Amino acid sequence: MRILLLIIGVIFVGAWHSRSEAGPLFNEAASADLAQVSDYRDLVGDDPTVLALARAIDARLTIREGRDGEPIYVQHCRVSQGGCPARIATLARLITEASNRAGVDPFLTAAIAMRESGLNPLAVSPVGARGVVQLNPKYRGKSVPFVYNERYREECSKRPGACQREVLDAGLGLYDWAVDRCGGDVEKGLAWYNSGRCDTNNGYANAVLHERRRLLELAKDSDRALRTARND
Repeated sequence: MRILLLIIGVIFVGAWHSRSEAGPLFNEAASADLAQVSDYRDLVGDDPTVLALARAIDARLTIREGRDGEPIYVQHCRVSQGGCPARIATLARLITEASNRAGVDPFLTAAIAMRESGLNPLAVSPVGARGVVQLNPKYRGKSVPFVYNERYREECSKRPGACQREVLDAGLGLYDWAVDRCGGDVEKGLAWYNSGRCDTNNGYANAVLHERRRLLELAKDSDRALRTARND
C-alpha cells in the first residue's frame, strides 16, 4: 500500500505540471496575490513535485485574502524568518527531498506535518515534542539536535527551513519503522506513529489521509487557477 500511495501521488502531481527553465532564487519575494495565485517557480525551481507541494501548502496556510489582495497567512508563518513564502518554499523542498530518501509520498509527509504541528517548525507539545513532525525528546527526538539542544534550536529559528531536514529524516524513519511493525499497513503505521499502537480506531490515520487528499486537491486547484490567469 505504501508503494501504491507513492505512485498515485507522483502520477497525480506530475499529470498537470509543465517544466519551467527558471532556477531557484531565494533572495526574491514571491508574488502572493491571491487574484493571480502564487507561483513558486522563482523560489523552488522547476521540480514539479516541490512546486505542487509549495502551492498546496501556501493555500493551506492562508487564512484569508486582505483588502489589497495579498494573502494573510497563519501567525507562525507570518513571523517566520524571510517571510511566509520563503518558509513554504523551503519546507516544500525539504519535505520532498526527505520523502524521496525514505520512499514516501511527499504529500503524505506534508499531511503528517500538518496534523502534527500545522507545519510550524517551532511548535512544541505538552510533552516537549518538537519540529514539524513532533519528535518526542524521550524517544526518536533524543538524537536530533533540533529537539534536545535549545541554543541550536534558537539559531535554527532564524532560518526559513528552521533545520527541519534532520527532523523530517528522523520522523520518516519512525514512520517507516511503524509501518513495518504493523505488518506493512499504512493506516496502522500512522496510528502507531500517533499512539504507539497498530490501531486505527483513534481516527489519526483517517485524518492524515484526508489531509493528504486535501493537499493534492489544493495543488490541483492552484495549478488550474494559474493556467486560467495566464490565459486571460
